[in-house]
Amino acid sequence: MKIIADLETCQGYANCVVEAPDVFDIDESTGKVVVLEASPQPGMEADARRAVAACPVKALSVED
Repeated sequence: MKIIADLETCQGYANCVVEAPDVFDIDESTGKVVVLEASPQPGMEADARRAVAACPVKALSVED
């Protein structure tokens, strides 16, 4: 699993951070998502997938 963030699309809603705070953060200077774990460990994958699905502007995607 690999997480991809489209920073041009990201609006900084931070839904991803709420769903998976160990995987995502928001850069305070840009207001955009920061992917902390681009390839989450197996125990984090479910949270990461929920976070990707929670993005209202579809700025996040997963490659399996």
